[in-house]
Amino acid sequence: VDCDAMQVTAGAGVTLAAWQAQARDAGLDAPVDFASRESATIGGAVATNAGGSRVVRFGTMRSQVVGIEAVLADGSVVGSLSGLPKETAGIHWPSLLAGSEGTLAVVAAARLRLVPWYRRTATALVAVDDIPAAVSLLAYVRPRLDSLDSIELVLPAAMALVAEHLGADVPVGDSGAYVLVECAAHDDPVDELAAAIESSGAVLDAAVSAEGPRRDHLVAFRDRITESIAAAGVPLKLDVAVPVSRLDELVRRATATVDELGGRLITFGHLAEGNLHLNVLGAGDAEAITDTVLRTATELGGTISAEHGIGIAKAPWLGLVRSAADLAAARAVRDAFDPQRMLNAGVLET
Repeated sequence: VDCDAMQVTAGAGVTLAAWQAQARDAGLDAPVDFASRESATIGGAVATNAGGSRVVRFGTMRSQVVGIEAVLADGSVVGSLSGLPKETAGIHWPSLLAGSEGTLAVVAAARLRLVPWYRRTATALVAVDDIPAAVSLLAYVRPRLDSLDSIELVLPAAMALVAEHLGADVPVGDSGAYVLVECAAHDDPVDELAAAIESSGAVLDAAVSAEGPRRDHLVAFRDRITESIAAAGVPLKLDVAVPVSRLDELVRRATATVDELGGRLITFGHLAEGNLHLNVLGAGDAEAITDTVLRTATELGGTISAEHGIGIAKAPWLGLVRSAADLAAARAVRDAFDPQRMLNAGVLET
């Protein structure tokens, strides 16, 4: 950890949890967080340009990489871990490799940005009428809460599933949508958070807490959704994003698709980015559901992958969000780096 520069150098296999722990040992913090922090690695997060819950405040993984060291297909090493915040000297390797899914080079290490550690936190689990009300709440609180750290959307089926998995009652009343709002600051933000929620006019019920077991209990209703889905079965996982104004239509159309083709739709995600994780348990026709939902997302001005990446499984749909010219240019870049396709063959290829 370089406290003066507020940066840390980490190997590709270091987990997000270790990144956070090292930063906090130095009185700082990692700007990226998501539920799989104990297993997700720095290399994987860079390769997929991962997001998570703090994007609303700090941006995606690409925004945190100030230096990178990577190995090309021929074994040569490129990049630098100097961490200079300002340098215009040709190709910026972090920008090129973040999100490339290991198709251009293998990330060996990264120099990462650190942020202040806001030790005082407050969390609110809010019940609202529906998705449009959740979007209205987002629009209201975002310019009013300087300490806003994350704002997550959980739909009723996901809330019911995680509550069953936790063996706990939902802390707020039944509703058409739930929003988990988290603030972090140097001073206690609980009053600021409570006041913003109360004055928003969008809230049916709310539970607000500062640090401690009660806050941890509220956070569990978001953090442990993926765990609860895995306990219920093997899901079809889709990770899409649309403009926030189109979220309601996306969910309505995805629900109709799953109702028609079979399955149980479990939906949650990152509200500020319009990023939904659509998980289908017992999918009747996984390929047809995937095709319809991905096409719906693009028709609504969105993308087929917000943070999980394309890989091989979604490669057939890449043309929905990238033009022929885009794809040709991407192939040319890849041909220059790895003409024999030694790295992740089939990934990001249509």
